[in-house]
Amino acid sequence: MAPDVLARGPRVVLRGWTAPDRAALREWLRPEHEWHRWDAPYYPAPSDLEAEAIADVAGRAPGVGLPPGRAVLDVGGRLVGTVSWYWESVETHWARMGITVFDPAERGHGVGREALGLWTSYLFGATDWVRLDLATWSGNGAMLAVARALGFVEEGRFRRARVVDGERYDAVVMGVLREEWEVLSRGDERGKEPA
Repeated sequence: MAPDVLARGPRVVLRGWTAPDRAALREWLRPEHEWHRWDAPYYPAPSDLEAEAIADVAGRAPGVGLPPGRAVLDVGGRLVGTVSWYWESVETHWARMGITVFDPAERGHGVGREALGLWTSYLFGATDWVRLDLATWSGNGAMLAVARALGFVEEGRFRRARVVDGERYDAVVMGVLREEWEVLSRGDERGKEPA
């Protein structure tokens, strides 16, 4: 059975999970992979047991009628990363989203930008949410550049809040409102309609 396609762009497909994807995810979660240096490196890499648990729940919706919590970022028929969302505040329907491009060969070629744009459009299209945001750290220049290129604005900066390799960095929150996204995405690749 083919996984559900949530959104499709020129190069990226955001889709549901297959059994091989879960095995690939478990492998990418191993601590020796370089992406851990960029995606929240202030947290420890998951243990094998934690990676197994993450892979087991991948793609489940955080509630009835909600989008999946994590989807496959597919390039060329293979998992190269994931997109995700979680509640920052369920009471106010404040969702925070994320993206991770695991495969270093895919970074720097627009995959992250395309995937984050597709995910933003998908989440706004599948919900009545007013806003979406993402959180990163000031040392992740690529993530900040992708968010800015898509029209996200800096909404919060917590100075010297993250420690990476003994150095202090700012925690940064970038956000976009539904009405801003509708204007930004009109006629632009980043806002292609979900598949």
